[in-house]
Amino acid sequence: MIIVAGGDSFIFGSELESSENTFTALLSKDYQYNCVAWPGIGNDGIARRMIAHLESHKYEKVFVLVSWTFPGRYEFRFTYDTGQRTREWYSITPWTTKTADVIEKEFVTKNDIVLRDHAKTFNRAKNSGVLEFAEVFYRHVGSGEYWEIYSSLKEIVYLQNYLKTKQINYIFTCADNSIMFNYTIDNADNNIQSLVNQIDMKNWFWFPAGTKPNETKTPRGFYQWALENKYPMGTTHPLEQAHQDGAILLQEKFNDMVKKFI
Repeated sequence: MIIVAGGDSFIFGSELESSENTFTALLSKDYQYNCVAWPGIGNDGIARRMIAHLESHKYEKVFVLVSWTFPGRYEFRFTYDTGQRTREWYSITPWTTKTADVIEKEFVTKNDIVLRDHAKTFNRAKNSGVLEFAEVFYRHVGSGEYWEIYSSLKEIVYLQNYLKTKQINYIFTCADNSIMFNYTIDNADNNIQSLVNQIDMKNWFWFPAGTKPNETKTPRGFYQWALENKYPMGTTHPLEQAHQDGAILLQEKFNDMVKKFI
């Protein structure tokens, strides 16, 4: 059995001592583990990278773990090399248009190395033309919740249906619950409702909500859960202890799904 994990920086292992310390890697310690996550990626990029990987490897026995990222990130294939390691493929986020001094205000823990990396990324985006594109895109389209959610739901359905067609079992989770709990879904039109109706929620895992009297009982994504439970943080990433405890929470569902598949 081979476990393939997809997601953003939380699954990639950003700011951890080792990529083997993510909750997906810890869950997969008894199996061969391949990670196709990438920092800062959008949900469209998560689906694309997972399908591309599975198509190129043709595993006989594979189980997929995916942690969907924040809505509002989008991947595009530019007509030129963007200067990033992903070359023509580039995921823009709201941070793409922000300078390092603005981004620093959102850090939980200050880190000059990470800040310098953001400054370099900003300058590459500016010099390549990506920054100009991102500013126009967010101004006219990308910052609206409807387009954020519509785009994300399409990618969830796209990957889910691919996996079901290939008879590949899977677990989906997420970094933030806003991908499924939001105004757009609560007030769904036919476009949104048709996508929601196609999602098989039996294959989802949610992190537990808080237990305080005034806290909403809406289930959480991994990042929210770690923040609310005050786990040690890097600049913006939960560190090892959160991943260890997150793996423990997910272990039972993981075991059940893998054994069912076997």
